[in-house]
Amino acid sequence: MGKSYFGRFGLAYKLYGLDSTNNNALKRFVVMHSHTCVPDEATTDDICQSNGCPTVSPSFLRTLQAIVDKSPKPLLLYIYQ
Repeated sequence: MGKSYFGRFGLAYKLYGLDSTNNNALKRFVVMHSHTCVPDEATTDDICQSNGCPTVSPSFLRTLQAIVDKSPKPLLLYIYQ
């Protein structure tokens, strides 16, 4: 995970792909951000389309921000589909 910035959806974190399946993430602007249509609780209902970005609820992003911004070392975001 890279540094934070404020973009179209507010606070977001740049992502750097580390293997051949995602090494264009930074170039393609794939970032982790929040969206108001993502609920705080798990649901079986459909939620909004993220178009490829890992997207979390606004309150969860604030929780992550406290962890990510205070980390003295780079953090690895692992996504399993």
